[in-house]
Amino acid sequence: MKKFSWPQDVVLPPGDDASGLWFNGLLITSVDMLVWSTDVPPGMNHYQAGWKAVVSAISDVASKGGQSRYILLSLALNPHTELEQFEQLLEGAEKASHEYGAKVIGGDLNEADTTCISVTVLGCAKNVMSRAGVKPGDTLAVTGLFGKTFAGLHAVMNNVKADPGLLEAIYLPRARMREGIALASSGGVSACIDSSDGLGESLYLLAETNNVGFVVDRLPIDPLAEKYCVDNWLNRVDAVFYGGEEYELVYTVKKGWENIVENALSRVGASFIRIGRATAMQGVQLLDQGRVVEISRKGWQHFQRRR
Repeated sequence: MKKFSWPQDVVLPPGDDASGLWFNGLLITSVDMLVWSTDVPPGMNHYQAGWKAVVSAISDVASKGGQSRYILLSLALNPHTELEQFEQLLEGAEKASHEYGAKVIGGDLNEADTTCISVTVLGCAKNVMSRAGVKPGDTLAVTGLFGKTFAGLHAVMNNVKADPGLLEAIYLPRARMREGIALASSGGVSACIDSSDGLGESLYLLAETNNVGFVVDRLPIDPLAEKYCVDNWLNRVDAVFYGGEEYELVYTVKKGWENIVENALSRVGASFIRIGRATAMQGVQLLDQGRVVEISRKGWQHFQRRR
């Protein structure tokens, strides 16, 4: 079996009871779990599941402005998992880790009825961004356009032919780490969150934390997603706000700091995509083609079905 490459700055050797490392500066850490029965869409293979599990955890660190450094990977595998599938899962996790400058330094292995992948990320940061800090009048912006995961998942669930870009969005998602670091370093961001639970839910979380509301005056829909929605009679507003697992960063910018933030993003090859503003009136509204649309809260919330 292919082994993980071992970083030289880890003190204890591979296979020891714990990992030891020298660490200076601000530590940023996050943990995320992928449950096969609920988080793996039809057609996703074990390599892609390993990739997605790591990316989803790294995205949370990225939303705080952190650089991922080390990964702890814990697996509870279905007993029917084949060795080849196990190796593919490890390969996907390692490739995703390397993509964002991190190394796997340990973890755990166990057995469960459904496969679960728990990923803990250890990272560092010079500057951090919180969910708190939004004030009415702040600019609302995102690191990318939305709707591809909504369209891609609809395609695989309904056996509809779709553009490869839509399928890649659900099978090989990307985290916005360089964008997060640039945003944090700019000094102009008042709050930031990743959009893994959907753009709508992310806006409600920011609104609740800061006792504000949001008006979205530009629908940030990806052209591929918009075409798919038109071709298949789907609601493009639903595609943007309720897709989820897109791992874009949703952030607010202090008044007068827009140019500074835009320049910080341009230095890492990213774009400043303004979509609206924060308001004193609570709730989330969309101004779309002259209409005011109330965006209801329909994003992913854990245990909501039980409640």
